[in-house]
Amino acid sequence: QLFHESFNNSYWIIVHHHQVMSVFDQQANSESTIGCFGCCVRPEDSYHDVRKQHHSQNKLSREDERKKKEVDASLSEAFNGLTFEERQRQEEVLHGVDDKIAEEATFINSALQELDNHLLRIKRGSAYEIAERMDPEYVSARAFRVMFLRGNEYNAKKSASQMLRFFEMKQKLFGVEKLVKDITLEDLDEDDRASLNTGWLHLHGKDRSGRVVYIQFSGLRAFKDLRNELRGKFYFFMSLLRSEETQLKGVVGVMYSVHEFKDKTNGMGYFENVQVSLAIPLYNAGVHTCCSDVREYALFNLALKIMPAKLVARNRIHCGSHLECQYRLCSFGISRLRINTIENVTSYLGGDNGYCKSTSSMIIEPNANDVLYPANRTSNNPGNHYLRTLVVELWQVYESGSNESKRVIVDGIVDKVHSNGGRFLRNTSTSAVQPSWVESPIEEVRTKIAQMCRNQKRAWKRASSLQKNAIDGTPITGDPRPNDVIFGKAQSTRGKQFLQHLIKERSEEYDALDRGMKAKLVIAVVEAIKGKGGRFLQPAPDSSGFFEVSDDKARERISKSFRNYRRTARNKGPM
Repeated sequence: QLFHESFNNSYWIIVHHHQVMSVFDQQANSESTIGCFGCCVRPEDSYHDVRKQHHSQNKLSREDERKKKEVDASLSEAFNGLTFEERQRQEEVLHGVDDKIAEEATFINSALQELDNHLLRIKRGSAYEIAERMDPEYVSARAFRVMFLRGNEYNAKKSASQMLRFFEMKQKLFGVEKLVKDITLEDLDEDDRASLNTGWLHLHGKDRSGRVVYIQFSGLRAFKDLRNELRGKFYFFMSLLRSEETQLKGVVGVMYSVHEFKDKTNGMGYFENVQVSLAIPLYNAGVHTCCSDVREYALFNLALKIMPAKLVARNRIHCGSHLECQYRLCSFGISRLRINTIENVTSYLGGDNGYCKSTSSMIIEPNANDVLYPANRTSNNPGNHYLRTLVVELWQVYESGSNESKRVIVDGIVDKVHSNGGRFLRNTSTSAVQPSWVESPIEEVRTKIAQMCRNQKRAWKRASSLQKNAIDGTPITGDPRPNDVIFGKAQSTRGKQFLQHLIKERSEEYDALDRGMKAKLVIAVVEAIKGKGGRFLQPAPDSSGFFEVSDDKARERISKSFRNYRRTARNKGPM
């Protein structure tokens, strides 16, 4: 009754005061006024006509009244089971004004130790134990376990139980082989993607407290098999959890079943969907159920009976038209949905096939462990640095291996990035200020990593060449002397001509000697040049002067000259 009175007062303001209404929607014209959520109200409709229509649409039968009272009783019972402080805390969480727990190192370490103790007691014979045997590092990773603590308000006992449910659900949906792998878009088959592609799960941005808001359009549910929907939902929620901000702030869910968005599957798979939600460590800061038929209260009542008391206290149900439900959502800081028909929502979500062409709808923002591919530039994200480190470590093994071993190495690098909590994201937006990150296809990622390995080889070759040709000497003052040998093209002096004469004269002798004797011959040539007062010079890179190179560098260049002369003589052949 309190809700209807407050709503009708607000409704009267929206109908009769265009200035207030324009706060929600800036569209207005002389023929009709667009309400705050896209519902059309004619100016000639009187307040009493609209109020009468509202009450006639929401007139409840005795059976409906009974069902509504059952839900209200469940909500009251949940509240009564909480202390005053807990009720106040849950209200603050729902409205996004709660104080976040400070994650101090000692606090987290203590919670992790307690989590380990609980897991030791309950893990026997579970899918968690199987995963632990398969890959202990994946299961015991600090970031992975902290994610469960955050999802359960740092309650170690609840976190341990949820970890067991998580691996049981993951094994049930994806099989044992995926227990210790992060689920990616490539793990979904065509039917999974088709179910997700309907847009029944949709990200709506953030509320005024900066929390992710997702909407579940019950009327858009469509699947070949219920398992397809559950697998898509698992991937959807786990994609959200890749953001550390989402782990800390939680999410707000909107279950939207108003008018044409009523569930057409008659509640099929309802409990299975709830089980998936309870297995994933996503902190639900608030859940809003919107419906236009009070009969759906009954289904909501069943859900309340299996929810934790604190989560029940963060649930709100809004029954009415699109306008009524969305106005109530707005009062909780959730921006309006620009829809009120099935056709509009399909267009809003990007068409029949636009939802899952990429995972852009799944990703709110990159985290520190992600590998980012911004357009036309490199990224300094820590995830990119981690990838470069892996490539530097493994490129030589990559280059020396077969095609099959190269693919194994690339897949290993991809797995390491995923195990580190990272994704491979590319920017699909033309704006550098407001990038739109989507998950890159796995084949595209493999191609990029293989190219990085090849580029690393080229960089190593360039560095070796530069190091080899680096000037090892001291700058000279004045001009070169006539008997100096200047290395480099187009550098002809009397000293260089004398060196060329010595090489030509003694080349056959040089070829006939062993390695040790060749070195002595080269030293003799160096001494012959110096005996005439000559030096061995190298032009400065900026052509500002000359450097006198060391004897080691001079001997290296002369040895190379002997080899080049032999190669040239062979190519010319006998005269």
